[in-house]
Amino acid sequence: MPEVTIRLLGPFEVRLRDRTVRINSKRQRALLASLALTAGQVVPVEVLAERIWGAELPASPREAVQNNVHRLRRLLGPELVRSAVDGYLLDVDPDEVDAARFGTLARAAEQAEGEEPARARELLRQALELWRGEPLGDVASDSLERDHAPALTERHLAAVERRIDLDLRIGDRAPSELIAELRTLTARFPVRESLWERLLTVLIGDGRQAEALETYERVRSLLAATLGADPSAELRRLHQRLLAGEAPSPEPAAPERWRVTPRELPQAPGGFAGRAAELAALDEELDRWGDGALGLVAIHGVGGAGKSALAVHWAWRRQERFPDGQLHLDLRGYGPGQPVTPEAALGRLLRAIGTPPERVPGDAGEAAALLRSRLAGRRMLLVLDNAYDAEHVRPLLPGSHCFVIVTSRSGLRGLAVRDGARRLVLRELPDADALELLTAAISRERAVAEPEALAELARLCGRLPLALRIAAELGSRYPDRSLAALVEDLRQHRSPLDALADTDPVSDLRTVFSWSYDLLPPDLAGTFSRLGSYPGGDIGVPGAAALLDVAPPAARGLLDRLAAVHLVEEPRPGRFRLHDLLREYAVERAPEDGAQAALRRVLDWHLRAAHHARIVLGYSRPAPILGSIDESAVPLPELRSTREAFDWFAEERETLVAAVGAAERNGLSEHGWQLAYDLRDFFDRTRYFADWLAVGRWGLECAHRLGDPLAGYRAALSLGGAHSLSGAYDDAEAIWSIALEHAERLGDPAAVSRALSVLGLNCERADDFDRACEYGERAVAAARSAPDLIRGHALLNYGATEVRAGRYASAIGHNGEALAIYRALGAQQQSSALINLACAYERMADYPPALAHCQEALRLVREWSDLSGQVSALTTRGDIELAMGRPQTARASWEEARGLLEPADPGNAQLVRRLEDLDR
Repeated sequence: MPEVTIRLLGPFEVRLRDRTVRINSKRQRALLASLALTAGQVVPVEVLAERIWGAELPASPREAVQNNVHRLRRLLGPELVRSAVDGYLLDVDPDEVDAARFGTLARAAEQAEGEEPARARELLRQALELWRGEPLGDVASDSLERDHAPALTERHLAAVERRIDLDLRIGDRAPSELIAELRTLTARFPVRESLWERLLTVLIGDGRQAEALETYERVRSLLAATLGADPSAELRRLHQRLLAGEAPSPEPAAPERWRVTPRELPQAPGGFAGRAAELAALDEELDRWGDGALGLVAIHGVGGAGKSALAVHWAWRRQERFPDGQLHLDLRGYGPGQPVTPEAALGRLLRAIGTPPERVPGDAGEAAALLRSRLAGRRMLLVLDNAYDAEHVRPLLPGSHCFVIVTSRSGLRGLAVRDGARRLVLRELPDADALELLTAAISRERAVAEPEALAELARLCGRLPLALRIAAELGSRYPDRSLAALVEDLRQHRSPLDALADTDPVSDLRTVFSWSYDLLPPDLAGTFSRLGSYPGGDIGVPGAAALLDVAPPAARGLLDRLAAVHLVEEPRPGRFRLHDLLREYAVERAPEDGAQAALRRVLDWHLRAAHHARIVLGYSRPAPILGSIDESAVPLPELRSTREAFDWFAEERETLVAAVGAAERNGLSEHGWQLAYDLRDFFDRTRYFADWLAVGRWGLECAHRLGDPLAGYRAALSLGGAHSLSGAYDDAEAIWSIALEHAERLGDPAAVSRALSVLGLNCERADDFDRACEYGERAVAAARSAPDLIRGHALLNYGATEVRAGRYASAIGHNGEALAIYRALGAQQQSSALINLACAYERMADYPPALAHCQEALRLVREWSDLSGQVSALTTRGDIELAMGRPQTARASWEEARGLLEPADPGNAQLVRRLEDLDR
């Protein structure tokens, strides 16, 4: 690693080995200074961007920071600035940065002060020699100047005062020398009373009473004119001794005499459980905290998540790391009453550390400066609980040395960007932690006796700690009652919020949620209340835009603002969700009028989007959307390939399933059956049978309500497919028989033929080949009066069944007829006929025509970019090649087929088995 020295305590300077490196770009100086202030520690990209550009961030801050890092590496070499997951770090020994070296020497002096005052003074002298002027000189950064320069200056002055105190204690410096130094310092820092106190002490001790009186009068007038305040109690005490002719006693300076060690942590929360990852993250941040640095962690999350409990529980576990005390302040950002004002909060903190009430400034700025001075050099913990937002907290932050934990329902993004806070989000508990919390409260014996009821109790509470504690209290109230009975009672309530109501308003869920909701501006309150009617567990931006009847960018902005106060969460980029209990609360706050119209807009958009995705999926040819479906201003998803369409269905699956259920419950039957039908191809490939059966039943119910035979036919086709592929062949035959009845009511020979074909397919899957061939023959007969394409489909399906039934000659005849029809029409199904022919010839051990038909099919599907057809052709070619004694070429075909499939596709598992068999 190259030798580098970075100087921040004066004009900015960088030396690499024995030469000075000129960094002309103000942005790169701000970047390097930001990294040097915490050398060896990762600085998040967001923090670096704010320090470089302030409020005028570039369009892509991450890319802009990356570009400046690249330029800086060209100046300093590639080894010094290292990339990390969320930011960058300066990989140098901290003592190569003068600000860090200063802190090291100052801490060593503090440790030596009691036993070795001369050594302590020498260490302070070395530390102060590092100062060459105003800190962070030549670094143009409002953020650094605002948030770091004052703290550095405060640490410098504290070191100067300690060194002067040691001079007085050792007594080997001439008073005139000390007086000259103190006059210079009081001129530079005229309202720093601790400097004036030392100047008066030296003047009086040197017998210069007249000068001391004149000096006291000067500082009194200055403080009155500048701050409108009287001199400090210590200055007044020195003045009285001066008037009485007494020499000052060698007492410590006033701030030292006022110092107390507060122990203000509330009672440790009983029954605390879980949160191992979050406790470890707090420990990690504590271990990274340097003695002279400010440690800052922001714990944020939804109301009832246990933020305060986590902070206090951790603070009790680690209190020995804060020998100078622990402060706790409830800022009341959310809750009954008004939030604590900065003036009141500062006064409370100053008094807690021993500042006499008469010395607490009324002005917030002055009080904040005094707090930073009083806390300088003290290793203390501050728990600033229940903050409204970052601005509520910022005036209370110390300049250095302390470790601060802030809790809030706000995301506190500003504390991360401007102040370098590490943000720690609390969501609902993991399953194991939720069960642990309940078990601790209701006794392990009951929990072990009824594990299923315990798990259901946790689920009903949404694994939210506050809800779990309420449920646990209900369970412990009647120890002889079974947990199953408690669960049944909770289910009987109209809403979980009724079941988990509490007589104490501080712990009642509705009340706790209302403290967030009631502070929302009207546009956000309306958005939150309407989100309760959104189907599905998570919310995509386009669907939210349709629900809210706004453009997607506006919907995204509203969701972002709700996420900032944890009324929604963003578990994945662009996907939002409400906690189950918050959804219940949103439903209660929703206005009655407009709910049905909003739901219809959501279903309109999802139906159009699902239909579009199914077309792009390309597995079958969808019919047009039926009924009165409104075109929305919300654009459809941009899907350019089968894979993108598949991914869209996978992303929206939970919402689409819920949408079909919502359509069925709310009488929107046209939406319900068509959404269920549009999901058929995706479910056919992924085999989410539980979802497929659910939407199939809802879709068929919607079709029955409409009394439309076309809707009934298509809905029954979809549901029958779910039963047949899941192995419930009797159920499939019953449902597909309903499809046949609807097809006959329609008088559509194409529909009749198709229904008969799928009934045959079901029998084939059940290995009932005789009945399968009977259905196939009937399907071909029904298609005689249908268009040629339909007749080709019937022949194709019948021919495929005959291959499996071992009727190879007949199969070749029927598939050959289908192929001729498809070729005449230019239909893509000719590839399926070719593959069926290849299979028939392969079963007959006639390999040359089998391979020829397969190769022709593969050529066609590649020409058409038909992924499903390519998989089928490659799989069949591998089967033929293996039968011909070519295992390696078979392997190549099957591996090529696997490369075209989604991992969840059942065909992937089949190919894996083929390859494993080949290995064996």
